[in-house]
Amino acid sequence: MKPATLSAKIDAADGSKLHLRANHFAPKSKPSGKLLFCLPGGGASCGYFDLGTAGGLDLSFASRMTDLGHHVITMDHVGTGTNPLPPSHPFLKPRQASDYLAAALDVMLMENGLEQLDRIGIGHSMGGMITTLIQARHDAFSGIALLGSSARGLDWGTTEEEKTYQDRPDELERDLEKLVLARYGTAFTEIPGGPSGKSITFGGFNEAATQLLRDNMTELYAAGGTTSMIRGSFSAEVAAIDVPIFFAFGDHDIGAPPEEVPQDYTGSSDIEFHILEECGHNSFAFPVIEELCQKLHQWTRKTSG
Repeated sequence: MKPATLSAKIDAADGSKLHLRANHFAPKSKPSGKLLFCLPGGGASCGYFDLGTAGGLDLSFASRMTDLGHHVITMDHVGTGTNPLPPSHPFLKPRQASDYLAAALDVMLMENGLEQLDRIGIGHSMGGMITTLIQARHDAFSGIALLGSSARGLDWGTTEEEKTYQDRPDELERDLEKLVLARYGTAFTEIPGGPSGKSITFGGFNEAATQLLRDNMTELYAAGGTTSMIRGSFSAEVAAIDVPIFFAFGDHDIGAPPEEVPQDYTGSSDIEFHILEECGHNSFAFPVIEELCQKLHQWTRKTSG
């Protein structure tokens, strides 16, 4: 399935123009669903939502959801993959990145006659944090689906210095550039090798699926990754979410115990929660993708813009 390319030129904070792109997968039959705006996790490209086939199993979220009548838009994070920043752009913080994505989405939908569709934000891992920021700052979606994503941080992935910023979002925002450059040396960095596949947590259900994950890697947006791994770094935005939320985690996922995750989203009175069996962090690379897509489809039918 070959997607159409959407593009938008938006104003950047430094006075330059950003040219951002996304992929649009149209429904295969008469549209009957929502518009799903999808952001991948750290180090993954938007190709994560269209992995392909492994072991005779369709691992394309985009293919499965368009079969169910939805429009699917997938997008690389700002500064990665198909959406590079101009060299003159200053250090990009996640809240600013979310503003750019929200502005670009508005332009893309308006210019392609899609602005009337009811939108759902879909975020995997770090993409869930950015989806949360977009919703809190721009009220862009009638619901959000967070896959393997929480506001609880990832203690084992952070340095001792980074841990001192837990539950101190203002100080983290102030010092984020310093922290990122101290650890990575650059704002966007390559992840050598990609998912190891040495355990169910870090890989797919077989070697072919794990290789598809590796084939769809891109630069890590280090400021986004750092922020998403520090607990309490976007607590105000988390509390501001008042639309329905769909959570899904693998039973071998990373981060805090999944059952603890919804309690941070205190503003939403409509939360649906799922644990996916025999599944790691990259849920689309496991046979449970079929169950996940069906559950997500049924959930979208209960949300309305």
